[in-house]
Amino acid sequence: MNALKILTVCVLCLYIAFLASLFLLQRAMIYPGTKTRVSKNPPSAPGSEVIHLQTPVGRIDAIFLPASVPEKQPVMIFGHGNGEVIDFWTSSFEGFRVRGIGVLLVEYPGYGRSAGSPSEEAIRVAVDAAYDHIAADARVDRERVFGFGQSLGGGAMCLLARDRPLRALILQSTFPSLGIFAAQYFAPPFLLRDRFDNLSTIRAFRGPVLVIHGKQDRLIPWRVGKLLAEAAKDGTFRLYDCGHGCWDPEHLPFW
Repeated sequence: MNALKILTVCVLCLYIAFLASLFLLQRAMIYPGTKTRVSKNPPSAPGSEVIHLQTPVGRIDAIFLPASVPEKQPVMIFGHGNGEVIDFWTSSFEGFRVRGIGVLLVEYPGYGRSAGSPSEEAIRVAVDAAYDHIAADARVDRERVFGFGQSLGGGAMCLLARDRPLRALILQSTFPSLGIFAAQYFAPPFLLRDRFDNLSTIRAFRGPVLVIHGKQDRLIPWRVGKLLAEAAKDGTFRLYDCGHGCWDPEHLPFW
């Protein structure tokens, strides 16, 4: 009996130590893209404009890719995944631009050339500042600004939807909240410092929501992505035969 008690105490101590390490390291795990090295100058794309936003969390970089139309244009604000930087996406949205839609790529604090450190609140500050900047641009139809988020970027766009009047949301490979990952580590969700409660945001969102997911997604199962579409007042779910990072609009039936 004493041996069993000792074993139980040892296992409990190991579990507590494991939880403590998860708590301390969680932001390094959530935001691995901070380690991605980028060049001093952002990559160029036809007509691209580099924007520097002064925010309470530091200077945030963004890149505006205006549409090739003379009239006022709708704009898509894009949030990338947690292991990426905006440099990866400058040539990916020509399909939007040729259809008359401008694209704003927003870098997260601590990523790429942006200052600060990433957190849910810091990302919220960054995307809010990006919206305010682009909505004030005379070329932009501020009544038709919408968000597109990939993976963690879906959480960034849901944060923006809480604070600013987005016309619509597109969420690709996005989770209901980071609580699903806590469960994978056998950790209680209250230890999460950043939750990204996307499900509650979608429930309150009044505009249309398009949810895109890959059938072969092993990081975020498509069934939890479908929960977002089902929670929306005007939700559409599209399941494609691909994995987590399956953005390929010219070959998927996207447009």
